[in-house]
Amino acid sequence: MLGTVLPVLLAILAYRLYKWARGLPRISSTADKYVLVTGCDTGFGKLHAQRLDKLGFHVFAACLTEKGQQDLKQLCSDRVVTMAMDVTSHDSILKARDIVKTHVGENGGLWGVVNNAGIFGTLGHIEWQTREDYFRTFNVNVFGLVDVTRTFLPLLKKTRGRVINVSSIYGRNDPGSGAYGASKFAVEGYSDCLRRMMRPYGVSVHIMEPGVFKTDLTSPEAFERMMQQSYDKLEPDVQEWYGEEFLNHDTAKKIAADFGSTNYNHVVDAVAHCLTAVHPQSRYVCGWDARLLMIPLAWLPTDVGDFLLRLLIVKPKVQPKGFKQD
Repeated sequence: MLGTVLPVLLAILAYRLYKWARGLPRISSTADKYVLVTGCDTGFGKLHAQRLDKLGFHVFAACLTEKGQQDLKQLCSDRVVTMAMDVTSHDSILKARDIVKTHVGENGGLWGVVNNAGIFGTLGHIEWQTREDYFRTFNVNVFGLVDVTRTFLPLLKKTRGRVINVSSIYGRNDPGSGAYGASKFAVEGYSDCLRRMMRPYGVSVHIMEPGVFKTDLTSPEAFERMMQQSYDKLEPDVQEWYGEEFLNHDTAKKIAADFGSTNYNHVVDAVAHCLTAVHPQSRYVCGWDARLLMIPLAWLPTDVGDFLLRLLIVKPKVQPKGFKQD
């Protein structure tokens, strides 16, 4: 058995060393390169803009709110240009493109587009999530991302630049988020297709797959609010079947409180590497929960992965009111 296992382990080690060494060389300069980052009001987008500014890039930081723009201006150098962008509005994206064109000049282009803007959208049992919930989540996480990418591709082709699409580990293996996970699966599929079809023209495409991180979007308070909103919209008979007690004992809040990481550098470092490495990776898995749990589970046969998830996920203390166990 050792004769079989050892060569496999050595092959894995050799591949890891090759991957590490290949990622070491860096581009010669950042001072002449422009990068667009969406969703910079708070969270990771804000952190990406700050890090890229420190690395010497010229950054177009797209924010949904005026407050987001003002906050970022106080934290960054004059290399960062803040601007308004609602990724669900094509007109808003076109206005942002005109601003970018003005700054890069007629012959200039973009080195990178970081599609960071996204929402969790809704939360609760999948039966609680409505058609409208799916539309709203996909409108930001998928259709907005596609629209931004398509609009700025001509500027990326000029520099043979890079598209970075922020997905989620839930886009590889979703334990039960519903609309959010489905939207991230769509991002993964779109990104794979885009990568293969833009490669001949020199534009590379990269996917960020963060695990669970503690942010404003994933706080226990935010989860509780989203779950209550989903429950309040249910038809009376569905509400009656689940019951208030089931709502109050749902495990999503506990997962957010106990398992979310606060080491945001896992993601910020990955985006920075992707924009500065000569040979960036096609996929970046960010966070130990993603690396050690969700990705290995995604590799397993479906039934085996489902069984292990049932063992690992905290079970609700209270069953739905109308559920009759055998």
